[in-house]
Amino acid sequence: MTLKSVYDIPEEVRKNAEGDRYSTVFADFLWNWFGSTKAATNRRIDLSFVSRLSPSELSLAKDLIRRNLKLRYDHILWGASTLNDTEAVPALRRLLADERDLSRRLTIAGELWKLSRDPVFLDCLRDAKIRNPSLFVFGHLLQVLWLDDERALDFLVGLLDEPSVKGYALSLLNELEYGPHPTVPSGKLPHQADYYRKNRLDPQFRAVVVSAIQKRNAESKYGW
Repeated sequence: MTLKSVYDIPEEVRKNAEGDRYSTVFADFLWNWFGSTKAATNRRIDLSFVSRLSPSELSLAKDLIRRNLKLRYDHILWGASTLNDTEAVPALRRLLADERDLSRRLTIAGELWKLSRDPVFLDCLRDAKIRNPSLFVFGHLLQVLWLDDERALDFLVGLLDEPSVKGYALSLLNELEYGPHPTVPSGKLPHQADYYRKNRLDPQFRAVVVSAIQKRNAESKYGW
């Protein structure tokens, strides 16, 4: 296995990887994060692999991710929370302090939220909604669910007032209530924006949707 030269990886690790001296699970980690990174970039890796790493492998994996946080690659940033590496928090905070790109700020802040419940994530969500709500499609929209409580519901309903992302937010709200659905025009979804605006303060409605959010988060295999 040959790892890409762009990454900061000790020579001994590279040699051991090339000589196939690592366990299958650790070799898969190396390949997916530092070799052919497509699966990690798309967050299509079952995170249960972490529990199969030996203590020494987990320690080395965390060190490799920390060494490469400076690259600011999305899958490297994601690696910090994947490995539950709380020691990466200071480095992530430094990266965030120097970052101006709104999308990458959301990515970094999301990692900080997962690792330490850093409230800067809330600030970044609100800032992005004000300055560029169109960011809340696909990955960044799903990040909202990480709040894991009523704040996630309120944020999603608030996005219904943003034309550039309204359809995505509406689709996700319907999915939370009814489960995954085939791609259909937003106008044919079971519930429309006015329904969510009308019911957003109803205690029973809030409890149902928040429970669905928490269930989805608990069952996620990929960190979304």
